[in-house]
Amino acid sequence: MSESPPASAADLIAVEMFRTLPSAAIADLSSRATIRHFEADELVFAEGDAGDSLFVVRNGKLEVVRARYGHRVVLDTLQAGSAFGELGVLNSSPRLASVVSVEASEALEIDHNDVNAMLDAHPSAVRRMLGTVARSLTLAKEQLACHNRDLEHEVRRRTADLQESQLEVVRRLGRAAEARDDVTGHHITRMSEIAHLLAVAVGMDSEQCALLPNAAPMHDVGKLSIPDSVLLKPGPLDAKEWELMKRHTIEGAELLQGSNSPVVKLAEVIALSHHERWDGSGYPYGLAGEEIPLVGRVCAIADVFDALVSERPYKKAWTPSQALAEIGSQAGRQFDPALVDSFLSLGLALEERIASSAAREYASR
Repeated sequence: MSESPPASAADLIAVEMFRTLPSAAIADLSSRATIRHFEADELVFAEGDAGDSLFVVRNGKLEVVRARYGHRVVLDTLQAGSAFGELGVLNSSPRLASVVSVEASEALEIDHNDVNAMLDAHPSAVRRMLGTVARSLTLAKEQLACHNRDLEHEVRRRTADLQESQLEVVRRLGRAAEARDDVTGHHITRMSEIAHLLAVAVGMDSEQCALLPNAAPMHDVGKLSIPDSVLLKPGPLDAKEWELMKRHTIEGAELLQGSNSPVVKLAEVIALSHHERWDGSGYPYGLAGEEIPLVGRVCAIADVFDALVSERPYKKAWTPSQALAEIGSQAGRQFDPALVDSFLSLGLALEERIASSAAREYASR
């Protein structure tokens, strides 16, 4: 019956880079090894130190760490059967990281001169060791690539979750504002869909088109600041009340300003500009023509059109044909005439969108 190899030789055989070495080379190397003991939190070597020896962990736990931006980053955890410091020994380069003993640990230390002596004495060991190291590096590269793909996927997933959470807050805030004076709450959905249809039809920037369905619902968020006595007044507003009502555009923009979110930035522009008029008689700043942001001009048409085809306590819903005729009559006055032409050409699509919305409203009752 064969005898078990000495403990230090068994430790070396457990390490992949030594496993294929001839038994004579293993015996030679193990005879040169020194047993080292490390206390918990003891520094084995520091990043930048000379690579003058390699280690094989016999028991305990150590960590490979690097200090970055004031934080300690753990690169790897080492336990029985792990080797570290081998690259520094093979090419005499400085240590690329520090190694710290997490708990009381024991390791074999082999000096680089002893490694060189073993390789000189056993030429066949050179090819085997280099082959093992090359294979390990290839596998490590593949594992890193897989890890990076998994990490990228997780980052995308978490980013999407965060964006969805932000959009949910935006949508809820828009619905909260709309609920102040629209008990159905469907206006912001229809208005946003109509605005998106028109924006695509006129060739608005593709990024803004993509953001519009989530930004447009915020157009009247400033109504949250308007007192019920004004917002819900059944009769006409007096001059003072009307000035207060017009402030919902400024209040909405101020509520949304300062955000880094592209959706909220676009919503800020819409909130401020959707009551400006092409002829300069709108509010809050009396902008005229192309001084009004394009997205504001688009949302102005969508907002008025949906208000016209919606039933309110103070009025019956207009038919889509009647509402389109009214939009057409305001070309060059309230609305951008070029946008009006494009909007009127959407007649059938708009009627289908209104019918679809009516079906949704009926189903939700």
